[in-house]
Amino acid sequence: MQDIMDKAKELGIMIAESEEFKAFKLAEANQLDDKEAVELMMEYHTTREDLTKKASNPDITKEEFEVIQNDAKAAFEKIMANRSIAAYVDAQQNFSNLMSKINGILGYYVSGKDNEEGCTGSCSSCGGCHH
Repeated sequence: MQDIMDKAKELGIMIAESEEFKAFKLAEANQLDDKEAVELMMEYHTTREDLTKKASNPDITKEEFEVIQNDAKAAFEKIMANRSIAAYVDAQQNFSNLMSKINGILGYYVSGKDNEEGCTGSCSSCGGCHH
């Protein structure tokens, strides 16, 4: 058991020293230091919450729902126009991809099954089930 914990610690250190993780942490710090980016993100989260509430109305019409979808898309495009946010999202995706690959390798050696779809078993990183 201790050998496994030692290897897990070693892997954690290697991940923390990876270019993907370093780029992610740098982009995160840059975004948090960018006043405009912080304001845009706060505005985006408020807008998204409002749109989610409106979209969950059981009496919503198709047209109203389409307006909400368009508003959500416009809000996302607005934040992505900010360089700090776009760099953060890109770095976050690169780090997520690294973690998915690592999880896939671990999963293969634990289960003996190659996961060609790249499924991590976590719905948070899912692009849609193909099962």
